[in-house]
Amino acid sequence: MAANLANGNLGTPLLRELINIKPEVSSSDYVLQLADATTPDGAEKALADYVVTDDLVQHFNEALGLIKSAVDSHSSKAAYLHASFGAGKSHFMAVLHALLNQAPAARDKIDFDPVFAKNGWLQDGDRRFLMVPVHMLDAKSMEQRILSGYVKRIKELEPDASTPRVYRSDAMFRDLQSMRKRLGDEDVIKFLAGAAPAETTGEWGEFGAAFGWTSELLDEAMAAEELEVGEEFNPADPSTPGELRARLAQDTAKVLPGYEERAVEQDGGFISLDRGLSVIAQHAKSLNYDGIVLFLDELILWFASRISSSEFVSRETAKITNLVEGGDERRAVPVVSFIARQRDLRDLVGSAEDGGRYQRAIVDNLELASGRFDRISLEDRNLPQIAHARLLRPLSTDANAVIGEAFKKAKSTNAKFWDELLGGDGNNVGATETAFRFTYPFSPAFMDTLVHLSSALQRSRTGLKLMGELLAARRNLLRVGELVPLGDVWALISGGGDKPFTDELRAVFEEADRLYRNRMRPYLLDQYRVTEEQVAAYQQDPAAIEDGDLSRRLKQFTDDDRLMSTLVLSALAPAAPAFQNMTVKRFLALNAGTIKALLPGGEIPALINKLKEWAGRIPEIKLAGDGVAMTVRLELTGVDIDSVVRNGREAFDKPRYRHDAAVELLRSEFALTAAKGQGAFDAFDTLDFTWRGSKRRTEVVFANIADREETPDSTLTPTDAETWRLVVDLPWDEGEFGPREDLNRMNSFWERHPEVQHSLAWVPTHMTTTMYADFNRYVIIKRILNSGSDFDSRFAAHLGPDDRVRARGLLTTQADTLRDRVLAAFKQAYGLAKKQEGDVLDDFSDHIATKPGATTPALGLSAAPRDAIRDIAGKMLAWQYPAHPDLGAQAVTPAQARTVLGYISEAAGAREGKAEIARGDQGLMETVAQPLKLGTMGESYFTLGGYWREHFNRLAKSDPDADIGYGSLTAWMDEPQRMGLATHIQQLVAAAYGEMEDRVWVIGGAPVADLKLGEIKDGWALRRQPLPSEPDWEIARARYEKIFGKKAPVQLRGRIVNSFADLVRTHVDKLLPASRELVAELERRADFLGLDDTAVTGRLHTARRGLALLEELLAEKGRGAKRVVEALAAFGFGELTLERLGSSVTTADAVASALQNASWDVLELGTGMDALTTLQEDAREDQFNRKLQDSLPRAQRAITQALAVQRQQQQRTEPPAATPASPTPDQVPLTTDTSHPKVKTTARTGSVQGSAAEVEQALHQVAAAHPGKAIEITWKVVD
Repeated sequence: MAANLANGNLGTPLLRELINIKPEVSSSDYVLQLADATTPDGAEKALADYVVTDDLVQHFNEALGLIKSAVDSHSSKAAYLHASFGAGKSHFMAVLHALLNQAPAARDKIDFDPVFAKNGWLQDGDRRFLMVPVHMLDAKSMEQRILSGYVKRIKELEPDASTPRVYRSDAMFRDLQSMRKRLGDEDVIKFLAGAAPAETTGEWGEFGAAFGWTSELLDEAMAAEELEVGEEFNPADPSTPGELRARLAQDTAKVLPGYEERAVEQDGGFISLDRGLSVIAQHAKSLNYDGIVLFLDELILWFASRISSSEFVSRETAKITNLVEGGDERRAVPVVSFIARQRDLRDLVGSAEDGGRYQRAIVDNLELASGRFDRISLEDRNLPQIAHARLLRPLSTDANAVIGEAFKKAKSTNAKFWDELLGGDGNNVGATETAFRFTYPFSPAFMDTLVHLSSALQRSRTGLKLMGELLAARRNLLRVGELVPLGDVWALISGGGDKPFTDELRAVFEEADRLYRNRMRPYLLDQYRVTEEQVAAYQQDPAAIEDGDLSRRLKQFTDDDRLMSTLVLSALAPAAPAFQNMTVKRFLALNAGTIKALLPGGEIPALINKLKEWAGRIPEIKLAGDGVAMTVRLELTGVDIDSVVRNGREAFDKPRYRHDAAVELLRSEFALTAAKGQGAFDAFDTLDFTWRGSKRRTEVVFANIADREETPDSTLTPTDAETWRLVVDLPWDEGEFGPREDLNRMNSFWERHPEVQHSLAWVPTHMTTTMYADFNRYVIIKRILNSGSDFDSRFAAHLGPDDRVRARGLLTTQADTLRDRVLAAFKQAYGLAKKQEGDVLDDFSDHIATKPGATTPALGLSAAPRDAIRDIAGKMLAWQYPAHPDLGAQAVTPAQARTVLGYISEAAGAREGKAEIARGDQGLMETVAQPLKLGTMGESYFTLGGYWREHFNRLAKSDPDADIGYGSLTAWMDEPQRMGLATHIQQLVAAAYGEMEDRVWVIGGAPVADLKLGEIKDGWALRRQPLPSEPDWEIARARYEKIFGKKAPVQLRGRIVNSFADLVRTHVDKLLPASRELVAELERRADFLGLDDTAVTGRLHTARRGLALLEELLAEKGRGAKRVVEALAAFGFGELTLERLGSSVTTADAVASALQNASWDVLELGTGMDALTTLQEDAREDQFNRKLQDSLPRAQRAITQALAVQRQQQQRTEPPAATPASPTPDQVPLTTDTSHPKVKTTARTGSVQGSAAEVEQALHQVAAAHPGKAIEITWKVVD
């Protein structure tokens, strides 16, 4: 990849031959001390190698413009100097100081001509600015560090100047008063006299030596109030109490032993920041400075380092605005502050809504300051030009050309990694090809990540210094065409004693360092069998290692250590763009050249395998996704999970747990159905799959094939002769058996059991020792995780509650990772993936063992286990059933078979042998019917084929008209080669043949009334069906429809004729009893109804002819369908219409019932009435015209009503009857069971309808006999 920008071999020159790489980098290299750079010599040195870019010119103009604005407005100003770590903030301020003070080195540098041209005010007069660098880290307070910094700077630049009044005098005077009591005023006055300078000129004036302290003056000075800030006085001749106090404070500060040092070291030793800034402004003015420029270095980092103390940070951040405004109306000279800032403190604090009182105060303070401060941003994009000029400049034109050629080659041959090397999205530091050319051998992605790492971790190293140290470390190794891998940074950071500036980051750093030193690095040392001493010797001089194998292993360790180190770095600076969702492709680009592959493009797969292996041992390594999109990260937890695993090893490091775990994994990968009653001696799993459109099943057992005691011959034998059994061995052996012994056992088995035709074995190669250890660790972890309460009480009891939760999560992740790794090794072991050296042994490849003479399926690399095992089973079925057609990827269902048969039947009944297929079924016919050789599917029509008619008829040639048994048909299907069709497909073929040959199914000689696929079985047969003539068929059909009122089938085919005959028989069975009753009832009531027994028309005649038809059809019931059809067609109807006869027979039941249930007594009373005459007329007519079942009750009601009318008329003409005397008690018999007198009763028996009519008639008679009386009716249910 891009690491090999040139050839990368030993013939390629070392990079140090093309650029200047120092043998070692000192602590002062690439690091500028601002205080030193403000001296004339320091300024000249700072400017000598300073790279001035267009951006920097603009920023200098901004900074000088801010200072000019402060001077012109005579007001203090402040600006954030925003830049990442190592972006040159200190250097910027040093150069700014040189520009302000018109340093000759700055004036001589032509790159600054645009700056001086734009800022002509710098040359107006003799202006002086006091640059005060202030380093805020570890400060007690802002005033303590800023004011003491000013005092220190004044002493460096103006040693004879007085000390500014920035100290709290009360504390100082208490010390002085203590001295007066202890030593006496005389000695103290002598002591103070030493504060005056020897000379009498300068700041003290010409009378400086004339003033002298007395006891009275000391008392007056110590009791006085302090002078107001800005209030001038003559120190040489103090005259007021306030002036005396000021003079005493100056003298005491100069001579009191250690007072200044103590004030610097304590928080309360200085006056307030607001007052102190005014004091130093007055002091600077007295020294003829036009302004003070404060460079507050690491102020924001100082806040960040104390962020856990919200009260402290709240108090100190409130002072920031003092830099630009104060209680005094105006400071003597403006104070211009430049605040170095890498991060906005608000990012660390969070929002005001999220915190408490102090946190809200911090946010408010920062918001207030942000609105009053300017911002100057030193862009990271300047870093490539700066690095090129100061660190990576080619030694000559030829050297530059060599690097340029390597670059051109990289762009043309490594395009797929180019984006990752540039940084991906184009927004990173130096994310352009031009910038890459400037920073070679550091990629833009490296540079951007280095900036983020430096911001998070460094305080003493700049980015340039880190780059210089990395080059120095590889000075004798790095060749043209190679890139510096990012992983090398970790060794410098972790070994240099640098720590992050916040407690939170420091904890992360320490945990990352522990993880690396205690687990990651030892894992690699153990993997490659090398020691720390050997690694150190190799890194010092690789050529000194004479042992070739050791040298190779040390090289592998070094490369992997870089990758591990990169993961550690990603946990420390997760905000770096390169580490966000870091793909393996980007991970590889950050460590260009670390992994090399034999084949182009093989680096990423090799890295993925390596990462999976590591994640299996170090669960903090998290992988997500697949392929080039896989992401990797390091999640720090601080939990010792190895101790949990050690506790579980004694319980679960056992053969049976390993066996069960492997079987569980393989069963899942193969998608098998587990056997019921696992553990039974003859238990086996089942492989259910679809083969060529049919559902199939293969038996699968997991066994140690070579071990005869553990695996008897019965385990290798399938349950029946047609089923296959696949015996799967496991990729290790607890004893001494290997794959060869497994093959020998199978061959011996087949020699001893020649009858076993359908067994085969899948024999894997064995795992390596390392992979076996990973597999065993997986087994133990899974058992621990599934141990229920034992996890907390037994295996992780030594951990705290929170750590137990984290341990479970880590172990779960590790188990998942190990599972993936083990499964990948299993694929290799079973021949489904290329064997990797560290995973399985590469000494065996005959993985499928079959009986001699049978086919041996080939295994496909990269096949999924689920697909591979089905492919094996399918190939064995193809060998077993070579003639089986391919009926599609999905199994043909019985419902689909019925659909196909329906179309076959339709086509067989058509004259042209075709059937139109619905659009939704056309695919089915093409996929199923056509491969089964049932016919051909055209664009819309299916045409029957002749294969099966010819095939079966040829095999049945001895008697083509004889019945053909279903068993014979299924046997003939497997000729000349076995088809092995599924049962319902065999039935489909047999039934289709029956349709084509117009045969009907019979069982024991009796036709099958309603054929259903799924019911056909041995014992059934196909028979040729005798058919009636077509004229008889058509006559019978027409008569059937008119007589029985049902639709008759059309096609004249055996099955249809049988079905039609069954329909006729059904009607006969249903209608014949009623027709017989109808004729009998009509004949019995013929005289009363006026029926002519000899007439050849009318109801009675029609009923007799209908009965005759049914009797004749009944006579043909057992003589075959053809006779039934012919009988129906031949029956003579005379002049009788089919409609009249049909109406008679189909309503016979209703009419006969009406005749039987009529009230004939009532009807007989109607003699001479019109109602009876009408009934007789209806009875003589055919049922087709008059519905007798309606006429009978209608006549009965009319006659009853007529009788009632007659009785009413009689009652009006007859005299009333005499009322009989009531009987006396003596006349009432006492022998009855009731006290009621006996009355006349009428007892009737018969049908319900008849009895009701008679009761009605009797009631009319009683009512007529007893007009106006109440009548009591009693009945009793007897049955």
